[in-house]
Amino acid sequence: MDKGRASSGFLKKTLRVASSRPVLVLILALVAAVAFIVRLLPLEWGAYLSEFDPYWHYYMAQKIVDTGPQSVFGWVDYQTWFPYGRDVAATSPMGLPFTAAAFYFILHTFGLQVSVLDVAIYLPPFMAALTCIALYFLGKDIGGREMGILAGLMLALNAAYISRTTLGFFKHESVGIFAIVLTLLLFLRAIDSKKSTKVSLIYALTAGLALAYLNISWGAFWFMLGLMPLCAFVMIIIKRYTPRLLVAYYITVGLSLLLAIPFPDPGLRVITTVGSLPAIAGFIFLAIFEVLRRMKVSRPRLWFIVVSIVAGGVGIVVLTQTGMVAPLAGKFMATLLPGLRATDPGGPIVMSVAEHRVSTWASFFQSFGTLLILAPLGFIFAYRRRKPSDVYLILFGLLALYFAASLIRLNLIMAPAFCLLAAYGVVELARSTTRAMRGVRPHAKGKAFSSLNPKVGVAFIIILIVILVPPFYTAVETAHSPVTIASASAPIREYRCDWLDALDWINYNVPKGTAVVAWWDYGYWIAIGGNSTSVADNATLNTEQIAKVGQVLLSNETEAFRLCREYFNTDYILVFVTTMPTSGGNALWGVGDEGKWGWMAAIAQGYHPEISMESVDKDGNGLPDGDTLLGKAIIYAAGYPVEFESCKVVYVSPSHQDLQQMKPTTQVIILKGET
Repeated sequence: MDKGRASSGFLKKTLRVASSRPVLVLILALVAAVAFIVRLLPLEWGAYLSEFDPYWHYYMAQKIVDTGPQSVFGWVDYQTWFPYGRDVAATSPMGLPFTAAAFYFILHTFGLQVSVLDVAIYLPPFMAALTCIALYFLGKDIGGREMGILAGLMLALNAAYISRTTLGFFKHESVGIFAIVLTLLLFLRAIDSKKSTKVSLIYALTAGLALAYLNISWGAFWFMLGLMPLCAFVMIIIKRYTPRLLVAYYITVGLSLLLAIPFPDPGLRVITTVGSLPAIAGFIFLAIFEVLRRMKVSRPRLWFIVVSIVAGGVGIVVLTQTGMVAPLAGKFMATLLPGLRATDPGGPIVMSVAEHRVSTWASFFQSFGTLLILAPLGFIFAYRRRKPSDVYLILFGLLALYFAASLIRLNLIMAPAFCLLAAYGVVELARSTTRAMRGVRPHAKGKAFSSLNPKVGVAFIIILIVILVPPFYTAVETAHSPVTIASASAPIREYRCDWLDALDWINYNVPKGTAVVAWWDYGYWIAIGGNSTSVADNATLNTEQIAKVGQVLLSNETEAFRLCREYFNTDYILVFVTTMPTSGGNALWGVGDEGKWGWMAAIAQGYHPEISMESVDKDGNGLPDGDTLLGKAIIYAAGYPVEFESCKVVYVSPSHQDLQQMKPTTQVIILKGET
């Protein structure tokens, strides 16, 4: 037998085995395992909830499990935002806590005696693994199995996605990205002309359910309510419109809106705010175009497009100016129009949140690395082919890029889009190279040798290694850190018990119902981790109340406790200060309140003009003066003698002892007014 023919037959058999269902299932299981295991690396320092918001979502999930799903509707929680409390259902998307409660009951049904806290801690890595599998199917539908596998693996190792789905990061994003990917997957299948009408309707219905789940789970549903009508509009422009698109759009978007309205968040906002106008416009424009198409109006496309754009723009202006539709919340408007941050009175509170800041090139490279080079190839190949799935992928990538540039947190939405585009680019480039290399070696009888040149295969494997090794290293570096509370909110890979011990102290020593005044960053930890009462937290629902906290901390000691009693009927104030040892003593690290006081002054000044950075820092040394309560606490934390006149230090966290050992300190200090 001819050696060339034998090797060709062997290669074909190998490829058939590699593409068989058992091998494919094994590959997908490995991708999911990589996604899950990488996100478990913080276990080295213990299993805790990460960051701040996850405490609130866990709190809600526990309430659902303990008292039933109906209990959260109408629930006003007085353990937060003292003395007003918080209308929980009206201010919190329900999708995530209901998901955790569902997992809890399912696991108990199978005899696994886990706690709600266990579910909350491990759900984000599990959802990340599930999202990678969903992205495989979306990639497979767009560009084949190879694209799907590569996209799923890239997402599993993407630093931006890991940072929001790691162990304990029990936030909306953990289910939100899954819902976005699932919605796109099902909707693209619904408009696929190769599928029967019955199958298409089923996919449209399930896409509507997925989008409804997103609507009640994460505020980023506005992204999808903008993307889907935009894609439909572009399909009309490029002559890819079909009646199936109209039917799928009506079912998917319409069902998602109807199912979201009964939930207080978003409730009627899903159809009465400016963010809903693109989705509503999609209903109108698709219906009008379908009528014109059936009437066989000659050349309706151009003037229809022009009129639609003009009418849409005028309609949005009229509806917003007349107050017929409400504006989006400040952070959403700042994302859509970043220039508003400079003039919006609520700008300081938005900008004081690190994840609400504008992205930089450095953050893009840190989050995406080689994807920034490979994704443009995907844009090129998708544009050249321009199938409906390609159109959606291009617009998904462009819109995600815009919003990620505007708000660093939304790198998360950019992650699946750029993983798909990068995988598209790599796979299509490999296919083009393969086709170019076919027939290089002549067959013994003079015919072209149709199998792949082994050198090309080796080269492709090397390219894949070069592509995937840096993201793997970055992924491990991103994930291999303790959760926030385990490192006492400091950017170190070291266990610090300061906050955990402080919350235990609060739980056992502060009378129940008595508020602890602290900057809003620590509100959820105090209320839920410390089982106490907080006056402001990470929901930033009441800017005026946050301004009062800033006023308290930046006033002199006597005035601070007078205001504490007037505003919050309490004598307890908590501050968090971090220091770094130097040859000349202890310098400030900037991780705690000593680095946040500028935002305290900026927010307080909006309601209390006497407070400003200049009035607080009269010496111009970049710190609150020593006559302010926060200034005194900072001096005390740095190890210098301080005489408190109207209060006493009732608690200092363990790391305070490191001052004498020339080690970085992370100190929680609780002051109690002397009445």
